[in-house]
Amino acid sequence: MAMNSVDTSKGRLRGTYVAIMIPIGVAINYIGGLIASSLGLPIYLDSIGTVVVAAIMGPWVGAISGALYNIVSALIGGNIPGALFAICNIGSGLIVGFMSRLGLFKKWWHVVIAACLVALWNAGTGAPIAMVVYGGIDGNVGTNLMIATMQSIGRDLGSAAFIARIPTNLLDKGIACFIAWIIMLKLPENMKSLSGAKKVG
Repeated sequence: MAMNSVDTSKGRLRGTYVAIMIPIGVAINYIGGLIASSLGLPIYLDSIGTVVVAAIMGPWVGAISGALYNIVSALIGGNIPGALFAICNIGSGLIVGFMSRLGLFKKWWHVVIAACLVALWNAGTGAPIAMVVYGGIDGNVGTNLMIATMQSIGRDLGSAAFIARIPTNLLDKGIACFIAWIIMLKLPENMKSLSGAKKVG
């Protein structure tokens, strides 16, 4: 009976953390994306919240946070088709979240692997979405410059859009994953227990 009470209490506390972390993830993504676009940075900074939430709270919570960010961003910006980029953020949340749950987000080289997987996912899904929504280009200065450069040497728009997004996403998702890893290292043990996150050591 006492054990059931403890489990119920932990479940409620986790539910509270979920309710708090999802909007925090959305806000971090939105602010990061706003900073990147305002300063004309060659990266996106709009998946940091997704990755952090996924590493701490798990794949599904991270995926929900990422999807909500893209939906909210599309609504605020008046660009409804842009919500399709939620596919990119959902994948980011699932990859990092499952790696964290499997204990594969403990060491720096785990983070490098996670960043590479997330970057490839975002390049592979982001390119065709950008083709549909923006005609291949998007608001990122670095990506658009690389696309223009590759087209000038004979690459078609589709392959140029994909290849150009690989280095951009490697840097962008590398930053997001290392921020999440540092936070995981500093996370209090009681919160790790409540969130279900693997112990980082």
